[in-house]
Amino acid sequence: MASVIGEAVVGKVFEIAVEMAVQKLSDEANLVRNFRQDFRWLNKKLTYVRGFLRDADQQSRHNEGVKEWLESIRGFVLHAEDIFEECAVQSMYGDNAQSCGLSRNQLIFRWSMGRKIRGMKNRMRSIIEDGNELNLLHEVWSANEASPTTTSQSGDRKKSNLLPSDSHPVGIQSKIDDILSLLDNNASPVVGVVGMGGLGKTYLLQQVCNVIRERYEISIWLSVSQSYSISKLQNDLAFQLDENLHKKIKDSGVSEQVAAKLIYETLQGKRCLVVLDDVWRASREDDLLARLGLLSGNNNPCKIVVTTRSREVCSNLNAEIYLMQHLSDEDSWRLFCFYAFGGSESQQHLEDLGRKIVKQCGNLPLATKTVAASLAKTRLPTEWESKLHELEGVVATDVDRIMPILRLSYDSLPARLKACFAYLSFFPEDEEIDCEYLINLWIGEGLIPAGDGQWDAAWDCLYQLDNLCLLQLWEQVGYQQLLDERLTKYCRIHDLLLDLAIQVSRESKCVFSLEEASKDASADCCRIILAEKNINDDDISKSRPVCLRTFSLSQNERIEGIPTNLFTAMRGLRVLDLSGTFISTLPESIGKMKLLKLLNLRDTYIEEVPECVRHLKSLLFLYLPWRCEKLPVWINEVKCLQHLECELVRRMPKGLSMLVYLRTLRSARLDLSVEEDEFMRLQDFANMTQLQELQLIVNDEMEWKGIEEGILVKLVKMRRLVIQNSTSSNAGELPEKMKAMKHLESLGLWNCAVPSWICDLANLRDLELGRCDCIDCLELQKMPNLVRLVLWRTKNNGREELPKVFGKAGGFPCLRFLEIGDFDELEEFPELVEGEMACLEELRLFDYKKVKRVALEPLKRLKLFDCRESGTAELKETLKEGGAYWRTIKAINPHLAIRLD
Repeated sequence: MASVIGEAVVGKVFEIAVEMAVQKLSDEANLVRNFRQDFRWLNKKLTYVRGFLRDADQQSRHNEGVKEWLESIRGFVLHAEDIFEECAVQSMYGDNAQSCGLSRNQLIFRWSMGRKIRGMKNRMRSIIEDGNELNLLHEVWSANEASPTTTSQSGDRKKSNLLPSDSHPVGIQSKIDDILSLLDNNASPVVGVVGMGGLGKTYLLQQVCNVIRERYEISIWLSVSQSYSISKLQNDLAFQLDENLHKKIKDSGVSEQVAAKLIYETLQGKRCLVVLDDVWRASREDDLLARLGLLSGNNNPCKIVVTTRSREVCSNLNAEIYLMQHLSDEDSWRLFCFYAFGGSESQQHLEDLGRKIVKQCGNLPLATKTVAASLAKTRLPTEWESKLHELEGVVATDVDRIMPILRLSYDSLPARLKACFAYLSFFPEDEEIDCEYLINLWIGEGLIPAGDGQWDAAWDCLYQLDNLCLLQLWEQVGYQQLLDERLTKYCRIHDLLLDLAIQVSRESKCVFSLEEASKDASADCCRIILAEKNINDDDISKSRPVCLRTFSLSQNERIEGIPTNLFTAMRGLRVLDLSGTFISTLPESIGKMKLLKLLNLRDTYIEEVPECVRHLKSLLFLYLPWRCEKLPVWINEVKCLQHLECELVRRMPKGLSMLVYLRTLRSARLDLSVEEDEFMRLQDFANMTQLQELQLIVNDEMEWKGIEEGILVKLVKMRRLVIQNSTSSNAGELPEKMKAMKHLESLGLWNCAVPSWICDLANLRDLELGRCDCIDCLELQKMPNLVRLVLWRTKNNGREELPKVFGKAGGFPCLRFLEIGDFDELEEFPELVEGEMACLEELRLFDYKKVKRVALEPLKRLKLFDCRESGTAELKETLKEGGAYWRTIKAINPHLAIRLD
């Protein structure tokens, strides 16, 4: 009987086990079968959650429970985004469906993703339960709710002729006079400007330097900041002091002591002004000035000016102290009106409220202008009253009052601008930030939604932050590796605003020190920023965060190798910056980061593109070191690539033409004359219709004929194009069909016949014409947005005169940079008529051996370069300090800076 019962029990157990196994298999099969449905569910919920976070963010400021709950939602979003992007990558690179159904790899992928999505559903249920207890969910999680609307972005990127956007100069002149008086006083060679952050110490010194630059042979500006490196400061000082000295210090790798001695010897006997901006510490034992080579004695005419927040720093440097004062009430009001009303008259119905707001800003320039800028788009008294109420709620001592005020400006930003502002913490203090790189970082980490308007939306965010005075935007000629210069937009952030960006980034689980990165709590951090931390290979092996989005080891010269297992757990990494390290290889584990969008290898010792890069299926932005002189044939396998920087590559592999999403190809001028099949020819670019930047050298007459016949006319999105005709044939003219490149901002033509239609390119801002014909027929002076003009010509062209475009009233209304070279017979720059080149800042002359006179009235900088060393020109002699022409120039334009090379 017992055996019968036993058999029955065993049978029942077996039956249950079979049912469970069948159910398990059925569940697993459903993961594959319902994959598309589950994926759509995830995408929909991700949209809801993002919208909800934007709305709920304001509620979290003063409620710790809400903050913690929102952090759990943000973690959900990070994991959901990883799943979503993995699916997108699979759809682009995965196996094609076979005739009999899905391939084995596709089945495995769908099963794996299905399990992850099921886990996300369970996680969401838990989040909802917690949220119900906090009464925060409302209808957000309802499946029937319409998805949030999104604001449309403008179709065109904003255009402007950017100038350095200095603070409005109010209450500054008396302060300048006080500093000048201290500098004239020989009581001490060091002057210390002391004041709390946000008072405008740096801006004051910039204005002082503009006034007294002509008194000194050399002017040097060093940004010291909180964590400085003596060797880096020495390199920067030597670069500004003397090119040969800089090479000797940097390339020879001399010690700090030797570098200081070389700098000191170079400065001896010279009238030199050195500004050390933002010095946080300088003990007597440290002797900062001596370590930099700036020892100054009674017989040394060198003057040193220091800005600092600490009186103790000035005492330790034996400096004469100038105590920076707050703005007066009236100056604060004038500054407020400039930013709140755009420089126009204040509106009477808002004046009373405005003056109360100014009072709450404590007469601090930085606080005043950021608050004013946040009100610039509204004239509603209710909104001004709301801002006043917020400011009155700030409870702080006078010393730290400015940070809560700046935090109010941040808190009032839309969610996207908050994220973009916080990402400025990626950059070290006082760094000049290339705006293009900043935008690529934003896009790489996913702060700007993908889509056709993505780039316009990113630039719009940048301009909005500038308008709100949360960063400073300007434009200048950027010097590139291969003597290639182009107009480049830069920005910088005030150190207090950088402190704010770091503070809000920390709240979002970002870490900025090795100690933080090594803690167990860093396992779920989203960014690790260790730029310029003087760390080594061993230091970076102590952290294994799994939710990481951005990882920067930039400018750490002690890093010579990357641990092989460092990136094993970083499957969701989007941004990796290894620039400025001494690495020569990359670990293979990088190739497993399927979601990586940006890889920066600039200024490393890598000589060939690492094999692991070919596996980075999501890569959008790739910055290669200048040591890489060729691209691998497999580069076409990185299908998503949009930005490729390879400065020394002159021949591109044939497969590059398959990168149909490529927008920027930043390289040397490409040689298309090679006949080998593995390299690109001119016709291969015709299908790269998204391309916006291209430099070509044409050595083959058939290739040049292809340009004349319009082989590049399909590249209608082009923004920067350089074509150098190096064939033996006569210079040919570009086809009129190329007028379709209406977005063109920068054009360089060498040894070409210049077509008249280029003057119709309304967006053209940067124009290089080298050894070109038909220039006299152009009306370049009428081009409304031209900012930079380069004109080069040689004897081989048969003419040595400048084109007849100068001497016209109102000509070149926006021109700021003018370069003229190889006009051997040129003796005198044409006289400028009234109103011509009113914005001109810099004039460069190359090989100017007969030039005796130049137009100097509007200039800020004059640079003379004798590249061929063909003898000393008369102009160079007369421009030397004390020369007859030098005295005349200083009478006309006392602030002109002259550089003779």
